[in-house]
Amino acid sequence: MNLISEIEIEGFRSVREARLSDLGNFTAFAGLNNSGKSNLLRATHAFFTDYTDPEQLLSVDDDYYRPDLRKKKAKRIRVTVKFNLPSSFKFRKGLEPVSGFLGSSPFRITKEWRRLAPSASYFLNDVGPLGLEERHKVDQFLQLISFRYIPNRVLPVQVIQSEHRALRDVLVRRLGAKGEHEKAFGAIAEVSRNLIKALADRMKSVYPTADVRLATPVSWGDMAFAFGYLLRQGDVEIEDNLQGSGIQSLLMFETLYLIDRDYFQKFGWRQAAVWAIEEPEASLHSSLEAQVAAFLRRISTDPGSRLQILSTTHSDLILQYADRTFFVDSGTAGTNIQPSGAKEILDKSSRAGISRWVHPVLYFPLDPLVLVEGKYDRIFLEKAFQLLGSKKPIRIADLEEIEGKGSGGADRLVRYVRDNAEVIRNRRTDSPVVVLLDWDASSKEASVLKPFQNTDPITVSSWPSTSLNPRLGKSFRGIERCYSDRLIQEAAKNAGLQLATKGKAGTVVVESDEYGQLKTALNDLIKKGGLLVEDLQHAKGFLVGILTNLGAL
Repeated sequence: MNLISEIEIEGFRSVREARLSDLGNFTAFAGLNNSGKSNLLRATHAFFTDYTDPEQLLSVDDDYYRPDLRKKKAKRIRVTVKFNLPSSFKFRKGLEPVSGFLGSSPFRITKEWRRLAPSASYFLNDVGPLGLEERHKVDQFLQLISFRYIPNRVLPVQVIQSEHRALRDVLVRRLGAKGEHEKAFGAIAEVSRNLIKALADRMKSVYPTADVRLATPVSWGDMAFAFGYLLRQGDVEIEDNLQGSGIQSLLMFETLYLIDRDYFQKFGWRQAAVWAIEEPEASLHSSLEAQVAAFLRRISTDPGSRLQILSTTHSDLILQYADRTFFVDSGTAGTNIQPSGAKEILDKSSRAGISRWVHPVLYFPLDPLVLVEGKYDRIFLEKAFQLLGSKKPIRIADLEEIEGKGSGGADRLVRYVRDNAEVIRNRRTDSPVVVLLDWDASSKEASVLKPFQNTDPITVSSWPSTSLNPRLGKSFRGIERCYSDRLIQEAAKNAGLQLATKGKAGTVVVESDEYGQLKTALNDLIKKGGLLVEDLQHAKGFLVGILTNLGAL
């Protein structure tokens, strides 16, 4: 969910001035220790709660921009948040005056703290300071958002225990009118199993020998509802506080998500959640680090998600799974923040010694990788898999994207795969590489597979004749030959081209000097959402087969 699109910070600790624009569903800040990246989260924490750290209120005397802290000048700290309310964000009955006061989305709310002032001043769309009644309306809006700040030094099990009241409330709401007193504890056990089923299934996928359940009351003497988790290994149940820090971290994130999601689903007390997490990869081994990164990505980007995540990190895996990244470093003017693309941030971070260098073939280790000849193939497949309802993330990449240079083509793709055979062998067997060649390059399949063994995590396919539109001739040289008549005609119209037909079958042909224009028009149409399910009429069977083999359907 993209609730917050922009944050501006002025005069806070190491940050003189900073603007974080175009925030994503899952935004990550990468930087060396002491670069100031955690101050971005603390400033956001102060905006929502007036606290910079747990149990520590913001103080202008202590938290003002540090290089100027001793200067005799008027000091102020300002944090501005720009909100873009999604359609799922609803103002419950009675909050119509709040909605009317804020006006149409987007809108900007600013909090400003000054030395000796008893509380922060509020501004709406840079107008203010607001009066007491208007401030109250802003606070009512902010109370619809659950904000969580999770420092990297927090003990996960303590977070879980601190949430026992909220977890109890979730369980009681789910119990509802389950009935008679003598069946109460059976109902509690049943509801608790259903409550954490998804959590337990994911934990079992990470730790196959672990069977997690809620430590719920089994008698009236246990009715204090002091919740925790018990993990069964064989015939032994072990309390959560005796688990390793890695499994505690995963339990913590799963529990917080369970609680926040239940708030959204039940009474509308909360309409959205924002998590500010410091280094979620702390204390995790690499495979669990990947699981947490993928989990945070999923819960913030799933359709219908009401969660937005801001995270600092030293992890290449967190950077891979984040959908928006910033590089943070310190300079003479304080903390400097630069937006960076996915490949750029990984290159910068590895060169700076922040994270490990990772071969591009090993990016997104939990997601199958489909390698295609060119960017047009990639864009089509991304849209097509989405339309077909892929149930798991699949990374589709072309060499121009992976290497950041050059162009596509079958020969180059074959050479790249063979040159990187040793790297491909290091991928997980449940996240294999699929090399997908155009229909006119099927003779190269054997050449791709030559350096590999049957057990290696790679398969090679080319578009079969059954996936091609029989009305399109061989002048359609690549993936375009599987497109529908409607898509071809609309793209030709957009490009101002008049396509010809020949023969009794009315085969559509395109002149070679016009093919580039048509190809560009088709790509533009698909990128803008012009690809429909019915446009997959020829390719659907082949694509469904790929998704099925990858366990995505």
